[in-house]
Amino acid sequence: MNGWQRFALLILCCFTVMVLYPDFGAAGWTFIGVVLAMWTGVIMVLSVISNLFGIYRLETFNKLITFVLLCAIMYSLLWYFPQEDKVTPINKIKYGEIPTKKDIERGLKRFTFNFDFIRRNATRKENFINQELDGDKVKKGIKKKVSETTEELIESIDIHVE
Repeated sequence: MNGWQRFALLILCCFTVMVLYPDFGAAGWTFIGVVLAMWTGVIMVLSVISNLFGIYRLETFNKLITFVLLCAIMYSLLWYFPQEDKVTPINKIKYGEIPTKKDIERGLKRFTFNFDFIRRNATRKENFINQELDGDKVKKGIKKKVSETTEELIESIDIHVE
């Protein structure tokens, strides 16, 4: 594998851990940023050494290096990934707390964006999570708002005409 493939493997590992263990706060995003920077540096050094000594031609050794790198990335992510309950993912696995379907759904929702700007409220936690809407209620609200705005405009035009 070359450096780009190893970097894609790093991104995939980070995404997988974030989806499987979604109970992380702002510290989780910071941790992932630091991990990405650190392991990208390691991947770059491995690529330079591989090209310098011609290791890329030895396919079996190259696969071994990639496997060791994958194990090290997953070890660092599972051992140190911060959680709100202060229990690392490796300890959760050790105590038998395996991610459920609900955890995976919550983890995937963290990577979605709410395109529904009608129901946004700055004080809600669910601002950027896609939500279901009642279409008829939204249409009625829009029609009401348009009619109120139209009446206000007509009144302001009448005032200016007089």
